[in-house]
Amino acid sequence: MNKKLITTLVMSSLVASAFAVSAGAAPADKATLKDENGKVHNVVGSLGKVSGATAEARAMAALDLVGKDFGFAKAQGNFKVKESHNDENGVAHTKMNQVINGINVLDHQMIVHEANGDVQGVTGDFAALTPNATKASITSVQASDKAVASTGFTGQLSRPAVAELTYVAQGNKAVLAYKVEVAFLDAAEPGRYQVLVNAVDGSIISSVNLIENASNAVGSGTGVLGDTKTINTTLNGSTYYLEDHTKAMTGDIETYDMKNGTSTGYYYTSTTNKWTATNQRAGVDAHYYAGQVYDYYKGLGRNSYDNNGSSIYSYTHYSSKYNNAFWDGAEMVYGDGDGVTFIALSGAFDVVGHELTHAVTETTCNLTYSGQSGALNESWSDAQASVMDSGDWMIGEDVYTPGTSGDALRYMDNPAKGGQPANMSGYVNTTSDNGGVHTNSGIPNKAFYNFATAIGSRTIAGKVWYTASRDYMTSSTNFSGARAATLSAVAALYGSTSSYYTALKTAWSNVGVN
Repeated sequence: MNKKLITTLVMSSLVASAFAVSAGAAPADKATLKDENGKVHNVVGSLGKVSGATAEARAMAALDLVGKDFGFAKAQGNFKVKESHNDENGVAHTKMNQVINGINVLDHQMIVHEANGDVQGVTGDFAALTPNATKASITSVQASDKAVASTGFTGQLSRPAVAELTYVAQGNKAVLAYKVEVAFLDAAEPGRYQVLVNAVDGSIISSVNLIENASNAVGSGTGVLGDTKTINTTLNGSTYYLEDHTKAMTGDIETYDMKNGTSTGYYYTSTTNKWTATNQRAGVDAHYYAGQVYDYYKGLGRNSYDNNGSSIYSYTHYSSKYNNAFWDGAEMVYGDGDGVTFIALSGAFDVVGHELTHAVTETTCNLTYSGQSGALNESWSDAQASVMDSGDWMIGEDVYTPGTSGDALRYMDNPAKGGQPANMSGYVNTTSDNGGVHTNSGIPNKAFYNFATAIGSRTIAGKVWYTASRDYMTSSTNFSGARAATLSAVAALYGSTSSYYTALKTAWSNVGVN
């Protein structure tokens, strides 16, 4: 996470006013919401009645009601159902991918919000695109090889690179491409690259490392700070392991020691179940805090990061003096820090909460890690971390710059202290850091702070933010869309006439997102 403020470009304030309908509230007039560029991201209100035996069938019919607003003639042939679920009020949220020739268009999704055939709103991003090709000229294996080669990594991958056909929007063209994930730990800097390979000529369209490799990570661990924690372990024979099987999940929570290597994790073991050795402290913290994060999301109705009860794996003592912690798409990885910028990163609850929330975001709305959606990805992790670790409004303070007391990596209440803008008037337009994701996240961070303090509850604010990401956000959601999503969430949970709804509108308006 980056504290540096790069070149500043003042952007015009957002012009769309957000609007939402709560379950049980009187139907509101139809409203079309647009971002600062005039692009529609939500159509809400009483949109009409649709029929169908399933939520998926009703969602397809609902899209036809808003086709003119988003710019398509009919839903059939343009969309494919991804998944559907009902929220606590019985509203079905059905996610649909835009498709061309049956192939997904990257980062173009719609969400239909419907209850018993009454369409309450549609969220999403559609683009009228002309495909450059209907079939690939290179194989998936060739695309994977090109993707791996583009990263410069020549060692053993963490998992096989798998290529998936997709269309990529470039202007008004849809370029047929393979999306390939290339993940590796056994390197000076770990990688989890999303590489887009042109399926016609094999050229690299883009390559983004989803792991932030600069000295800007945060970490947590009370064991690291010398405090005592109660942890759940497993006894096998006469040996105890850092494995927690007490959670109501299909998998478990397991923590490993990489012993300052980059490719192999080793069991933490004890014959006494007393984990007091210096080299065990990072493991104690990672293990304990992973359990705390699981419990937090279980309280929100989510079973592990993916809501499927999957295991949470944590790997500590990664590399040597490594100033970062990250979610690599399958597991948590923590460095020890260099002792100057950071100490062991698993030593901070808010860091563990932040990083594991990236896993939650990836399996809810999967916010694209660049530009405004990337800044929201970072901000959503900060927001939930600040709910879990609620003693202050700082992020990473327990492990950041041990030689300087009282400072932090970021400040939710005063983003400027961490070199971030707190208002759209200070929005930073840059190509660095995937479009300033660690910089511009200060704006939605301040909106969250404004909301939580106005209503006097971080817990409620965190529930609203989670519901928004689960039900009302897509991978391309921007700041304006996030305002609309959180307002829809607070309306669904507490009503559009509640004081919470009014407070949330003010919270966003006060950071220049209207």
